[in-house]
Amino acid sequence: MFQVKADVETQGEFVESLASEVRAARFANIDDVVAFVHWLDEELSFLVDERAVLKHFDWPESKTDALREAAFEYQDLVKLENKATSFVDDPKLPCEEALKRMYSLLEK
Repeated sequence: MFQVKADVETQGEFVESLASEVRAARFANIDDVVAFVHWLDEELSFLVDERAVLKHFDWPESKTDALREAAFEYQDLVKLENKATSFVDDPKLPCEEALKRMYSLLEK
């Protein structure tokens, strides 16, 4: 609790500048969202307890959460795309097993 209070008192200007960056953030490219979220998380990692500290400020929590969710969902889609495009149909596999492998990709 003491460390959170210390961060609130000493990191206020830093947190407010980050909040301004989040509020002003506009993106046309999802890769820019991913980079921004990575940068923001790096910056916030300097706080003792991110949630506990940020609740003391006018932090744009819903926008931050939306940006993070968009970035993570996009990264998951990229991983899925990589798995799907690298799928190799093995003609030696029995049909049922091959269909199970294909279906497991489809379920993701």
